[in-house]
Amino acid sequence: MELANESCSSPKMAFLQTEDLRVAASVLLNAYKDDPFFRSTLPASDYEQRLRAAIREELQALWQQNQKLVGLFIGDTLVGIAALLDHSYPKGQTRFWNWRLKMALGAGWGSARQWMAREEALVDLTPASPFSLLQFIAIAPNYQQRGYGRLLLQAIVNLANEHHENLAAYVYQPEHGTLFESQGFESTGEINSNGVLGRLYFKRDTAA
Repeated sequence: MELANESCSSPKMAFLQTEDLRVAASVLLNAYKDDPFFRSTLPASDYEQRLRAAIREELQALWQQNQKLVGLFIGDTLVGIAALLDHSYPKGQTRFWNWRLKMALGAGWGSARQWMAREEALVDLTPASPFSLLQFIAIAPNYQQRGYGRLLLQAIVNLANEHHENLAAYVYQPEHGTLFESQGFESTGEINSNGVLGRLYFKRDTAA
């Protein structure tokens, strides 16, 4: 399903299909390899292997539970992805047991616990419920600094507005906070994840 009608040479937003998942995982791996949260929670000795496993398991879990996975395409090339957890999706200590097992085996049980603890902190800080969580947003390295991240975030905001959803997101870098603020998000609190400080950004449903 396309989210925008564009010419073949322009960016196009569409929900991901099964055949897109492998490339989506690669885009996320490259975008999140220096993420402060993952750097602090995954073992340094085999960091990339653990990160790949964590992203793979989360992406597969979201796909299996029919969560919104939005891709930004240039022609037929997937260059960006955003993953949105709806308000009913289990977060924190309510995570599915099969997710816990797979994440523990792939990323390590300590990392899985930190992941759940971060979600618990987010739930405590959100100023309104229900809300959807922007779990991932990423642009492939060769396509960064071209405004595609802003386009992808705009698509997520538009999608949330259509469904009258509040939106929440983790932000660890100040320049990313500026991007979220430009789309109507507000910083509502600080999250300490294993000693790494980030902020919760929240956007209320405009129709609320």
